[in-house]
Amino acid sequence: MAGGRMSALSLPIDTTASVQFKPFRARTPLFTVKAGRVLVTLTLPERLNAGDVEFARALAEQAAAYAVEVERLYRSGRRPSSSGRSAGKGVAA
Repeated sequence: MAGGRMSALSLPIDTTASVQFKPFRARTPLFTVKAGRVLVTLTLPERLNAGDVEFARALAEQAAAYAVEVERLYRSGRRPSSSGRSAGKGVAA
């Protein structure tokens, strides 16, 4: 995003959080993240382009990397810092 304002949303995730993918035959799919009393749904325009495909692939790649890191932290028994930032590459949403 060049030169514009950006909103930020931080969702504390716990055991009640959920994600859901909903495919449809006649329209673009929905991807939803629910945490607490917040529901975020990713939507797409009805006419897709290559950038939409790139975004979906990047979302899947970053989600997979997130899962690997969460599992690594869980298995190590370490408690992650909530204020630190990861040194890995990522795309802030």
